[in-house]
Amino acid sequence: MRDLLDAVDRGAKGAVRLRLEGRSSAKGGFPPAWVSTAAHFQMSGFHEGTPGVELRIPTLGEALPHKFVQEELFPSVDPASSALSLMGRGLADAQAGDGDSDAYDSPLLRTFGEFREVFRHGVQAVELRNGRPDSAPVMITPAGLAAAERLQKQTPRPQRVRVAGKVDAIRHSDRAFTLVLESGEVIRGILAEGDPDELTPYFGRTTVVGGMAQFRPSGSLLRIDADLLEPADAHDLSIWSEAPRPVFGGSPDGEVRRQGSRSGINAVIGTWPGEESEDEIFAMLEEIS
Repeated sequence: MRDLLDAVDRGAKGAVRLRLEGRSSAKGGFPPAWVSTAAHFQMSGFHEGTPGVELRIPTLGEALPHKFVQEELFPSVDPASSALSLMGRGLADAQAGDGDSDAYDSPLLRTFGEFREVFRHGVQAVELRNGRPDSAPVMITPAGLAAAERLQKQTPRPQRVRVAGKVDAIRHSDRAFTLVLESGEVIRGILAEGDPDELTPYFGRTTVVGGMAQFRPSGSLLRIDADLLEPADAHDLSIWSEAPRPVFGGSPDGEVRRQGSRSGINAVIGTWPGEESEDEIFAMLEEIS
């Protein structure tokens, strides 16, 4: 029960933060207080026959009424849902192998892996029910978690990008914004660090945004964690107004590729494709230096 509730606590916090802020975690420090408020639950019952526990948790509308009076920059969230139901959707999509889902990001996939601890105690499956008659239960299984792990390994690594477009909306509370490209495509971004007021001068203006692109397992762009904003001109738009695509992808089948003595970089170290000797190469380099 301890391992189960620990996994539920961390998973619910990551899921609600992702859906309302655009990222399930951030570097350094503790999550905002509102995340703990939204994901706070209490045990209200325990079943011994079919081992199970009942949890009481507020809806998002009850826990965070102020969050639903702001303009939505990320996929809309039903105020009647809860942090647990958001976590359930993320788990369902991940276990089904949905590589384009907005219900999880790479850190949240790793958090879902904590449910493995429950299966070390002989448990075969965990069923999540949120108490709403219009919602199907979510079954967590070792095979489903393996599918989620493959998605996590397939997710392209974050990469440095530069994108130009019009800053169409900003949200002061969590430094979120949207960037509209020349094509009309909308990109979501978060100012990774700094004062949220740094976004204000760029509202409605054509802007160059630099930062780390975060991708979904499918390779589509999830968001940009921005650390640079500067005014853009027509030249910038012609060069940078395109959604980033991953350069370094994950492993297609979720398996880690390890280099051998004759593979990867080891296959090229110590070789030279030309016929020149080392003395000739050094002489040419000296001549052009």
